[in-house]
Formats: sequence, structure tokens, C-alpha cells
Amino acid sequence: MKYLLFFAVLFSGFSSIAQSFGSLYDDRDGKTYKTVTIGNQIWMAENLAFRPGSGNFFIYNNDVNNVSKYGYLYDWATACKVCPTGWKLPSNAEFLEMTNLLGQNFKQKMMLKTAWAVEENAIASSGFSGLPSGMRDHTGAFKYLGAGGYYWTATFSHQSFAFAREIGKNAGNWASHEFGTNQYIGMSVRCMKDNSFEEENEENLEPMADEYSEEAYEEPAKNVYPENHSIKKGVTEYIVSKTQTCNETQDLYYEYTGDFKCDPLIAESFKFTVDIHLDDPMYNEAKITMLEQKTKEVTEIDIEYVEELEDGSLNFVFSISNQPHQFILNKTKKTLLWYSEWGHWKVSYFYQ
Repeated sequence: MKYLLFFAVLFSGFSSIAQSFGSLYDDRDGKTYKTVTIGNQIWMAENLAFRPGSGNFFIYNNDVNNVSKYGYLYDWATACKVCPTGWKLPSNAEFLEMTNLLGQNFKQKMMLKTAWAVEENAIASSGFSGLPSGMRDHTGAFKYLGAGGYYWTATFSHQSFAFAREIGKNAGNWASHEFGTNQYIGMSVRCMKDNSFEEENEENLEPMADEYSEEAYEEPAKNVYPENHSIKKGVTEYIVSKTQTCNETQDLYYEYTGDFKCDPLIAESFKFTVDIHLDDPMYNEAKITMLEQKTKEVTEIDIEYVEELEDGSLNFVFSISNQPHQFILNKTKKTLLWYSEWGHWKVSYFYQ
């Protein structure tokens, strides 16, 4: 595996961080990518555009012209193994190391200025050159081209979820810069130099060219569900009884163990009203209303997206205070599970 690096130190007017630019040659397909050193990390400054021989990967809107500009979108399993030799998919902690170094307004500093709408206030001082390359959601719909950039991390979250990072004010219904999301969603990959890998064949290269020349911002088209989608619209009511609340235990170092400690049964009854309307894939797909039968307290939750799991259960995903949550409704077992805060606590319900 050959990769070539050239270092030219740049001091940005927006940041005091010294940056080194270079280049990565991927001998699997002959493509060359710009790279940038941020702190002690070396990142690709372009989205990966390698077509693997296996796995799940997608072209936005199936338009091949989007590959050279935005790269491929990969599901999580493919993203974890698609980087060239000597490079890797960065972990959530490694992304956090970079954003902490960039400091305030790190999202704007990560954006390629010419690629974003004016209201994003892109600063482009980090050299990361993030693009609004959109995503492919779990229904197969392509979304947020020109509005959001999404990047996989190598960090597992919980259930069928993994951590991802996003940039862009209008990048869907994600209020946080990090979120746990369905592993089957297609998102971009930025590889990072693997310092544990012994470097080979390092040579000098001519200085890299200036930043991309991007087309003017265009409002992306709204995607809709196909008529034959397996999840059907409709309103259903369930009278459920709360059985227990469980919290994941921690060890002496405050690391989560994967084991749950459950509190005794609590006699609470709720009416769950599930309204699946499928208005907008991965943004406004359903609403769940919880009515506490005794106190009459009402809680309304906007569901960002709904998916059907392999066992036929329905998984309703939403956010509360920037944290991902999910309801898993199993109609065969007549159970409802509420997983919250990265999966570190859960509430169990059953119904007749």
C-alpha cells in the first residue's frame, strides 16, 4: 500500500491550530485523496470514493456524477472495513479529540466553505473540508444532499445502532453533533491514519491544489415513501402495564458493563397511541402519545423514523435532550421496550 504525504504548515486566520496538508494514494483503484493533519491526527480531507467488492454501499440518488464529488455512502459494517491499508475508520473518541481541539464552532470549522449555504456560516479553517453529502435512510430514500454531512465512526452504540457524527444546521432532526443511529443507514466515510500501522513507502509529493470548486447550493428535493413500503400507515392503541425499570451497571472505573440492574415491579398503566403517518423518511414518520391512566399525564413523542426489525418488531427512534431513544414494539410477544440514553437504561411494558 502506497500513500504519499507532503507537509506545508498553514496558520489560519480563524484558528491558531497549525495544519499540515498532504495526499493519500489508494493503490486499490488509483484514486488520490487530499489529507490534513489536525493536532496529532491525519485525516482524509475528502469523502472516501472506493467501491468495495462486497458489503452495502450507495451512490446518492443513484447518480454516478455524485461519486467524484461526494464519494460513496456506506452502511456501518462496510464502513468499518473499507479504508485502505494503514488507514482506519475513526472511533467516536477520535472524532471527539479533533472537535475538542478545534474548540468553539467546530462544526463550521469542519465545513468546506464553498459547498454550504450562506446561513451555515462555514469557516473552513480546519482543513477537514466537510461536505453536505447527505445520507441514504433505512427506507432506501436519499436525504439532505446540500443540507447535511454524516460520517460513520467505528464505535458501536447499542442494539443495531452505531455512533455517527453530523455537521450542518439543517442536517435532519439531530440536535447533537454525535448520535447513535441504525447501522444500515448509508453515510460518508472519512478515513484516519492508523498510527499503529507501520508506515511504508513514504515519499514527497507536489503541494496539493486549492480547495474544491463547488457548484452553487441547491435545495434538495424532498423524498417520500414508496407506495409498497412494508410499514403501513394507521393509528393503533395499546393499554400497557409497566413491569420494571433497568439501569446498566458500571464498574469501579465508571465503565458500563453491559449488565442491567432492574428495580422491583411498578404498578403503572398507560394507553399508548401509535400514529404511523410516514410523512417524511427519517424525520417525521410517526407520533406516540403516552397517557398515564392514573394521573392522566400525557406525553407526546415525535418519532424520527420507524423500521421493521428481522423478527417483525417495530422500532420507533426519537431524540430527547439530544439523546437517542427507541421504542421496540413486539406484537408477537406483546411487549414494549423503551431504550434510552445510549441504551444505558430501559423500561419494560407488556399488554394483553
